[in-house]
Amino acid sequence: MKKSVELRKEYEELKNNIAALKAENKLDEAYAKLTDLRDLENKIRTAELEETLNKEVGGMEKMTNKEEMNVNKIFNKVLLGKSVSSEEMEFLNKAGTPGQVEATDGKGGYLVPLEQYNQIVEFKRELISLEQYCHTIPVNLPQGVMPIESGEIGELTVFDELNEINRTDVSFGSVSFKTSNYGVIIPFSIELLRDEKANLMSYIGKIVAKKSVNTRNKKIIELLKTLEATQVADYTGIIDALNVKLDPAISANSIILTNQTGFNYLDKLVDAQNRPLLEINLQNATQKLFKGRKVVVVSDALLPMNETKAPIFVGMLSEFAKIFDRQNLEVALSTEAGFTKNAMLLRAIERFDIQKVDNKAVVHLELETAA
Repeated sequence: MKKSVELRKEYEELKNNIAALKAENKLDEAYAKLTDLRDLENKIRTAELEETLNKEVGGMEKMTNKEEMNVNKIFNKVLLGKSVSSEEMEFLNKAGTPGQVEATDGKGGYLVPLEQYNQIVEFKRELISLEQYCHTIPVNLPQGVMPIESGEIGELTVFDELNEINRTDVSFGSVSFKTSNYGVIIPFSIELLRDEKANLMSYIGKIVAKKSVNTRNKKIIELLKTLEATQVADYTGIIDALNVKLDPAISANSIILTNQTGFNYLDKLVDAQNRPLLEINLQNATQKLFKGRKVVVVSDALLPMNETKAPIFVGMLSEFAKIFDRQNLEVALSTEAGFTKNAMLLRAIERFDIQKVDNKAVVHLELETAA
């Protein structure tokens, strides 16, 4: 049995132990075991990494000329306009891309290979991205229409054996999308870009990822703010939203989205027994829960206060909004634009659209924090 599998079994046992302690209201004991839980998580990651490396090393031993056949190196040669052999281009295409590396659009950009694109996706996971709570739909066209269910689904109909089942109508609506181009210009030293072996994604990945997350977060917040706000005097307004205003299926999978000030207000509240209103997520001590729902916090700059009222969104973003993502990153290089600074300018472009689908999937509250 793999070491990682054994560690995962140990991890599940410890997690169940912590959950049992929590159920018995032994919070101090449960919290004390979080360190052991995190240590196991690190051991699992280390074991899985070692197993992956051992597998990859075994595969590499079967390959010849691995140094020459490097995705980053070949892609950089293509980007820099240097000649590549047919074998190199075949290897690059086999590495997998969201599109064809050989193909260029009217602006002369190249699609980043999948290996490097996935690296940028990993960078995004390190940031507070609201996209992870939405439903992302990969699309290949710049615009189109997606059918969605609308109205009541109804029920199954009773029927006698050998008789026909009565037909029922299912109504469908549609949501239109049109992806827009979002880009950034990044200056590079000529010395760096002369090195074919340099992994450009290690330099531009975090820049593109951060700007992409910021842009998408802003677009999602703009959609959420189109919902009419309900004024609530205290935290019980959140409970009302979960219990009454949202469909039970939506409520069960909801998150609580607020800004720093709103979170700070909720985090300080205690009940009659002086217990915190927000619970600690035993699987991640840095996260808090409200009635079992994750509390997601963004900056006051992204989600500003309305005087002393904190914005709070309760519901499922995945049902509220759809992100239509062309899921590719296009890069292009200009040696002329940075001529006066002895630099090259790299342009990175991604394409997506975000559309509101279900207004009833999220409730917008404004919580008074002055009291």
